[in-house]
Amino acid sequence: MNEFKNKTILITGSSSGIGETFAKKLDKLGAKLILTARSEDKLNQLASTMNNAIVISGDLSKKDFPNQLYEKVKDRGIKVDILINNAGFGFSGLFLDSKMKNYEEMMSVNMYSLTALTHLFLKDMVNRRSGGIINISSLASFQAIPYFSIYAATKAFVTSFTKGIYEEYRESGVKILGVCPGYTKTNFNIRAKMKSTPISGYLMSCDEVVNQSLKAYSKGKYLIINGKVNNFAKVFTSIMPTSWMLRFSKSIIKKGMDKKNW
Repeated sequence: MNEFKNKTILITGSSSGIGETFAKKLDKLGAKLILTARSEDKLNQLASTMNNAIVISGDLSKKDFPNQLYEKVKDRGIKVDILINNAGFGFSGLFLDSKMKNYEEMMSVNMYSLTALTHLFLKDMVNRRSGGIINISSLASFQAIPYFSIYAATKAFVTSFTKGIYEEYRESGVKILGVCPGYTKTNFNIRAKMKSTPISGYLMSCDEVVNQSLKAYSKGKYLIINGKVNNFAKVFTSIMPTSWMLRFSKSIIKKGMDKKNW
């Protein structure tokens, strides 16, 4: 994967989980990194272990931060070759059990900031006729999920949006990839009040997700569902009646919530 060497790559949500793993892997591949997340201390600690990384911390739930981030990058005279929109979070529970402020923050991080950063950096990439964007979505994007209703809806947006702009700019010289991991062992699970072991017993590591995603990007793919089990799950859910799948997923997740797995 020599195409990442000496490339400047901006990674959102890079203080932990999949974002941190992207950073460590790309550092080993010789990339120059821009790390952003809310946790400045964690980012500085991570950057200190790397060959060429800078930190621009901030909160992507704030709608003015994408523009601030873009301007800070431009002010430093940096050209971003690849943008990895990894930041995102979710939580489980009945829709009415959480306040709208929490949903607003989730939608801002998962959808608005991702869209805004894509709009800002894609413009420069198209003008140069080179570059790439990797949007981290989820297996949850392919069906409605009771008790994760807002999260699944935000990820459905990410997958649909990514496929749409891929086709719009397919001949622009810019690569665009949507990544759809299933249940992955990350700090997302903590924020979502989930344990590390899913009911199915299937759990991907961040390393697996990142390695598969970078290979898919190198091959010019526009979408990857990480893992054979997740690919099977996607096919299975797509051929089953929606009403049946809703009841099935509700039952599974409710049992998991009762057992404190979710």
